[in-house]
Amino acid sequence: MTPEITNLGGGVILYENAFELDWAWMRSFCHETTAAERATMYEPGVDSITGEEGYINKSGYFFEKDSVDEMPWRGSATHQDTRSEVIEVLDSIEKARDLCLWYYLHQFPLAGKCIWWKIKSHLVAYPPGVYLGMHSDISTDYEYGRPEPVDQLATRNVVSVVAYLNDCVDTEEELDGTNFTDGHHNFAYLDISYKPKKGDMLFFPSNYVAAHEVQPVGKGIRYTYLGWYCQGTPNPAVRESVIDPQKDPELAKTATNVYMENGYRLP
Repeated sequence: MTPEITNLGGGVILYENAFELDWAWMRSFCHETTAAERATMYEPGVDSITGEEGYINKSGYFFEKDSVDEMPWRGSATHQDTRSEVIEVLDSIEKARDLCLWYYLHQFPLAGKCIWWKIKSHLVAYPPGVYLGMHSDISTDYEYGRPEPVDQLATRNVVSVVAYLNDCVDTEEELDGTNFTDGHHNFAYLDISYKPKKGDMLFFPSNYVAAHEVQPVGKGIRYTYLGWYCQGTPNPAVRESVIDPQKDPELAKTATNVYMENGYRLP
């Protein structure tokens, strides 16, 4: 598919109708995957000191109920699913994503010099009331004097990409079980607000200039597919690893972080 391309400013580029899917199948897969991962991360529990009801994570730490209920649901192991239909669908989106990258680099050629490898996209679900606060995609929230973050993978991000898997509608009367209200994608410093539409992809710099938020979802569930293009030599000491598809093609199929064989050239 050849997408319709709109430069929204500040390095934010919209690719409309960038890919086509069996949307009903995709929504079902999104719910299955994100709900399963969430169930392994938290379970209802009580604070041993205060008696407050909330959630306990896998490490035994207590979280207030509201803090967890407002978090997006993620399917971070999406590409480890070995079912043939899953592999086929995800591969088609990844190919559409890489094609849009080629278009993006025609507009910002020097960005290509900063891309060595990619983080394959993962699923993100936003049920009603869930949102994502203002942030940049390279932030680790480090402060001087505190221990350095163990996971520093975000510092490798150069270009972010979000693929939208269902539509945002303006009124509750338009809801039909496949769409949602509110949940716009806003870029505070660039005065840009995007209303999600299935089949679209949004590319933008991962740095603070394109700091962004997802507004709270009203009704319905918002589904997206989020990934990055990155640079830098992986550092295993801070949990970074990238697979070379030429050296280990089978592992590259299910790995999340992979070198780009074509670099930033036309796929």
